[in-house]
Amino acid sequence: MSTYLLTWNPNKWGFEEYKNYYLEYKKGRILRWSCGTTKKINIGDPVYLLKQGKGSKGIIGSGVVVTEPYKEKHYSIEGKTALYVDVKFEYLSELNHYPISREELDNRPDLFHKIWNSQGSGKTIPEHIVGPLNTLWSSRVEPQEFTSPDEIEGSCLVEGAKKTIIVNAYERNPEARKKCIEKWGLNCSVCSFHFELVYGLIGKNYIHVHHLKPLAEVGKEYKVNPEEDLRPVCPNCHAMLHKEKPPLSIEELKKRLALYRK
Repeated sequence: MSTYLLTWNPNKWGFEEYKNYYLEYKKGRILRWSCGTTKKINIGDPVYLLKQGKGSKGIIGSGVVVTEPYKEKHYSIEGKTALYVDVKFEYLSELNHYPISREELDNRPDLFHKIWNSQGSGKTIPEHIVGPLNTLWSSRVEPQEFTSPDEIEGSCLVEGAKKTIIVNAYERNPEARKKCIEKWGLNCSVCSFHFELVYGLIGKNYIHVHHLKPLAEVGKEYKVNPEEDLRPVCPNCHAMLHKEKPPLSIEELKKRLALYRK
């Protein structure tokens, strides 16, 4: 598996277009992006999105490819076609926010490479750069996940139509999530549901992470142990765990599931 670089130049595809694109990303949509001339990108390959052109530059997005390259109408040139891939973006930045700036890419020895000068999409990021890049990226961003009020452990303040939700940060920390999944896998700890086995590649690596210790019992000095304090659960079971206060234990919900499945 290779990791690819996609690029965006606002001189060719403007800021207004990107704003609309970002809104679609926030809705959880799978979106397409030009992959230059390369046809070797495979389903499941990771990608990073790099802003080029005038002004600030840097890496602003990451995701996973979910289609083979295909031709469609060109994004800016009338009467021509371009090569695209569909991407499930795990993170996409708002304008004027660069989790990794171009200056940082150029100034860090482990990330310095001529690939950051690429004007076209679809270039393979050298393997020796991918590791340090992944580590730095995971420390800067929090991948987007499906969330619903039932999924969130915490409290909310309602004022008119506005709602502020206090999220359990342990469940959203990408490193904690990664260590939890490495220990417990991607099957739901309650019902054993596995998203990729049921939905295919669109479900790859998808699972919620549940914190076993209620927030009311978590003090300022508390440090989460991802392998002991977190468990992978599907959204349905996650919601059911939080239907009662304090939340049900995983074992309690498994007993209810076994009872009512009969």
